[in-house]
Amino acid sequence: MSRKIILLNLALLALAGTLVWQARLHYLETKAHEREILRRAAHPRPVLAPPAVPQPQPVQSMQYLDVAQRTLFSRDRNPTVVIEPPPPKPEPPMPALPTYYGQINIGEYPVIFLSVGGGAQKRFQVGDKVGDFKLLSFNQDTVTLGWADTKQVEKKLNEIKAKVDQPSAAAQPFTGVYQAPAPPGAPSSSGGAQIKSLSGPLSNDSVKPDSAVGADRGDGFRGCVMTDTTPAGTVVDGYRKVVTTTLMGKSCYWEKAK
Repeated sequence: MSRKIILLNLALLALAGTLVWQARLHYLETKAHEREILRRAAHPRPVLAPPAVPQPQPVQSMQYLDVAQRTLFSRDRNPTVVIEPPPPKPEPPMPALPTYYGQINIGEYPVIFLSVGGGAQKRFQVGDKVGDFKLLSFNQDTVTLGWADTKQVEKKLNEIKAKVDQPSAAAQPFTGVYQAPAPPGAPSSSGGAQIKSLSGPLSNDSVKPDSAVGADRGDGFRGCVMTDTTPAGTVVDGYRKVVTTTLMGKSCYWEKAK
């Protein structure tokens, strides 16, 4: 056993010696290669020259057109001024409709009685102004009114008819007054003939016994006294007598003299 151990130890020593010798050879080769590299002279690499700088082009005004027309803070600016059309005017509201009281369709020129804004009723013919409206046409069922130059409205007379429970302040009952003729041998009418009312009591505007002008009908018109014989055109107390002939006979009333 001792002999085998001795041989093994000798083999290990030989192997260790061989490794040390190989390591030294590798070290020597490395140092020799290093020395050879360090002894070589450095060769600089060729450097390419930079490309030539192009010459600037001359300034042209067209190149700055966008700058002149636009601003840096608003790219949507446009030098072309856009004139926007004015907005259409809002349509004016339709005025309040007049109130219907009646009509007279006798003869060539029919008449309709209307009131505007709760005022006194007046008579109108086709083409007259009725407040903010213009009377275009009417018949027994409807009335057509124009407003705002181009607007028209057609209404049933029943829709704008005056309410019975809301009479107009200016609408007064018609009071006809006549003077009873004096009997033969009695004093003349100027001496106090009896005055009678056809409908309702006499108002404060009733005519005097010695006046030819009748009771106030409203809208500046007064009735005629039945015994009045003054001719048409007579002016009494600022009123002018008007006598017209219709299919039903003669019609008489007094209007304010102009």
